[in-house]
Amino acid sequence: MSRSIHSLRMKVVAHRPRRNAVLATIALIVVAGIGLAGYLAGRGHLDVAASAIIGTTSENAAAEQRVVELERKLADIQLSQVVDGDANESLRQTIKSLRDELSASQEEVLFYRQLMAPSEAQRGLRVEKLELNPNANPTEVKYRLLLTQVSDKNDWASGTVTVDIVGTSANEQVVLPLTEMTQVETYPLAFKFRYFQDFTGTLVIPEGLKPEQVVVTAATSGKDGKRVQKTFSWTLEED
Repeated sequence: MSRSIHSLRMKVVAHRPRRNAVLATIALIVVAGIGLAGYLAGRGHLDVAASAIIGTTSENAAAEQRVVELERKLADIQLSQVVDGDANESLRQTIKSLRDELSASQEEVLFYRQLMAPSEAQRGLRVEKLELNPNANPTEVKYRLLLTQVSDKNDWASGTVTVDIVGTSANEQVVLPLTEMTQVETYPLAFKFRYFQDFTGTLVIPEGLKPEQVVVTAATSGKDGKRVQKTFSWTLEED
């Protein structure tokens, strides 16, 4: 033979078909999750959002189906039986992230469904949601207040909204208006929208104050003005 036996080298590569299949499945889930995130990112504001709402019936159905498919795939994955070590933990974190996106997507689908096909109890001006999120500074809290309106005529809703923080300080109950905890250009806050409008900002908690509730009062202007009020518990969302 012209070639030396010692010149031939062989490399043994581990064959792991089950692990490859799982990683491929995870890749598909990640792609699907990104698609859902893109769907959420596409949400407009005020008139832009209003135009999108009119044609979102089929998109909502597709999103709901995607949610079901992703949940089924996530339920079928048994990571502890296939992958171990650092890769296992990394995949667990990916699963957690996808579950969070699924939860947000489900809330978004429900929100649009209520706007397009409301019950009688859901019609009119509504204080829809108040989100409170911790900030990097422990004395600060980020807030997002969402107002909605469901009307057959799709008329404009305009008026003002006030926000009061109820809590205790020095063992006494106190009620602080929004302006005592943040700076705003005008107060009460003014709104004008057809479908929904949100207000965002950062609250600075005064020293010694223990917030307990937030009372939101919205009122439309005009002789036939409506007034709605909703009380939220002071609960911070997880990041």
